[in-house]
Amino acid sequence: MMSKIIKETWQEASSKLSFEIIMPYKIESNDFEVEVFGFLPNYGSENGMLVEIMYPPYFEMDRNIIQWAKGNDCFYAFINADEYLKYDKNKFMEILEDWKIE
Repeated sequence: MMSKIIKETWQEASSKLSFEIIMPYKIESNDFEVEVFGFLPNYGSENGMLVEIMYPPYFEMDRNIIQWAKGNDCFYAFINADEYLKYDKNKFMEILEDWKIE
């Protein structure tokens, strides 16, 4: 399955580029419980960031993830599944640079 390949790609990137990612990551509120693809505790914001996968052709974003992130002062990103089927050092370095806490 595509999500398994993407998870392996992120695990490889985490190992090679020395960053922490928790996969999967569960978020919940009074109204819902969602399993998110991953959580990067040292990127995005002081409270970390959620990463969720969007799949073609619809690239749907889960509004519960957005609501939870905003309510918890947490950054979030939805990434295109097709872009992470293979480890590409430069792609990961670029995205981590974009997500770095300033």
